[in-house]
Amino acid sequence: MRIEIISTGDEIVTGLVVDTNAAWLSALLLEQGWQVRRRATVGDNLADLTAVLQESANRAEVVLVCGGLGPTADDLTAQAAAEAFDQPLTLFPDWLATMAERYASRGRTMARSNTKQAWLPRDCEILDNPVGTACGFVVRHPASHGQSRLFFTPGVPFEFKQMVREQIMPRLKALAGEETDTELRRFYTFGVSESALSDMLDAAPWPAGIELGYRSSMPLIELKLIGHGASTADMDAAEARLLAAIAPWLVGRGNEAPANQILALLGERSLHLQEGESRGALLTMCHGHPALTAGFSHTLSDDLTQLAVPAAPLSLTIGRAGPDGVPLLLCADGQLHGQTLKVSHPDPASGRRILAFAALDMLRRHLLGLPVLADYLTLTRTARGQEGARG
Repeated sequence: MRIEIISTGDEIVTGLVVDTNAAWLSALLLEQGWQVRRRATVGDNLADLTAVLQESANRAEVVLVCGGLGPTADDLTAQAAAEAFDQPLTLFPDWLATMAERYASRGRTMARSNTKQAWLPRDCEILDNPVGTACGFVVRHPASHGQSRLFFTPGVPFEFKQMVREQIMPRLKALAGEETDTELRRFYTFGVSESALSDMLDAAPWPAGIELGYRSSMPLIELKLIGHGASTADMDAAEARLLAAIAPWLVGRGNEAPANQILALLGERSLHLQEGESRGALLTMCHGHPALTAGFSHTLSDDLTQLAVPAAPLSLTIGRAGPDGVPLLLCADGQLHGQTLKVSHPDPASGRRILAFAALDMLRRHLLGLPVLADYLTLTRTARGQEGARG
């Protein structure tokens, strides 16, 4: 199923508003096994809107259009759809009554301009919006590939997301039926660069119908095995080949964030965090754990051998930066595991996230019974702490 997304609005084209709706929707569709093929952004210009709707409809089975359904003069999406698909704007009295009832229930009188939101392409199907005045709608358009369905939604994120979940996703699943034309398997690596992964993984082609995608999401690299009509056997074989190459740096798989996967290994055990150079980055990754305590201090040592050991039975400590790097210490039931790492990154915030995940990876490896200190390709270890109780 070929899917395209169109975002509308001058505020998005000019950069005054970041288009988070399209990013959220693309990720949601990918989780269902549908990869968006194209995304377009167009301003509040009737001719441009009309043209991009026609272009997408002629290419894609499904087009998802966000924005431009409000009551003001610059909200032109419904009119553009009417002109693009030869369906003149027609008053939908039921939606007009729905809007009026909602205003009345709040003790308010509906503005005359809201009437515009009930004028929609003649043959469209209305999509309910339970939290706003702009309904969504679906337009069907004959195309070379059969029929294109265009789903129109308001741009207000809260309204948009609820409409996608409740109105659009069930329709897409019904449209796809039992066919699973795309399968997605996700893997996460740490301590290895995207270019190094490419050297390992891209030299030989993948089986027909299977492609490998990369996504850098500091401090991790996500790898996506995407199968387009591929058999389960071929997907399993591709996964085995992938895992054989990335095993030393694999820190998670599936749709759950790797940090959450690591914390799930703790169960109900408490965890204490001490942060210096990371400045709360580790707490940000771990804040969802119910049995968590944390503290920050700029006086933590930059020397691994002098780093204070908390009284907590399980703790992670990230010290202060020194000439040899930043010390990281895991204390697990009296056993100490430490290392000092040098992080080279031009963005300080990214460097802090790298340190935080390196500490979290020490915890992961301990909980899984692996050697606590991993061999990373993107980090330099300048010191290694002895295992055992200090003193």
